[in-house]
Amino acid sequence: MSSEIEKKYLTDLEVVSLAIDIEDRGYEFYTMASEKFSNDKKIKEFFDEMAREELIHKSKFEELYRKLLDEKKGDDSAYFDIEASIYLTMLYKTSVFPSENLVEEVLKNVDTIYDAIELAIRAEKDSILFYDEIVKEAKFDATKRIVITLLNEEIKHFIDLSNKLKEV
Repeated sequence: MSSEIEKKYLTDLEVVSLAIDIEDRGYEFYTMASEKFSNDKKIKEFFDEMAREELIHKSKFEELYRKLLDEKKGDDSAYFDIEASIYLTMLYKTSVFPSENLVEEVLKNVDTIYDAIELAIRAEKDSILFYDEIVKEAKFDATKRIVITLLNEEIKHFIDLSNKLKEV
């Protein structure tokens, strides 16, 4: 029983669209984690802030998407090579942040704040890998510039979460 990986070239637009979805997933996760652990004011505020930052990232990616849409005008040089495309697709599909309809299910199995933060750390690591690959392979400088900025913010999230884990 082998599942065939779809061998499809991705464009900058498609990759940015995946990034928007990743930020959406992060927002949903942090919002629901905030609700689940609302009895701890500090943790609730921490998750609320993380959720707000995911929305900011999403809006930056949406802005980039619109800019690329204006600039691209059918330019086929916007394709990632096949290996990068497959890798990015797999990173996206195996992202720890669950899709919107699965967040509640995933959080049901998370009993402690420690576990929630650990899950978020793994998800941020996935985002860092995803964005790092975009920076390496993107054809447009605008994509690279914005993704580098967001990559650094994801690294900051990773550090913030790691520090928060030590506190709990």
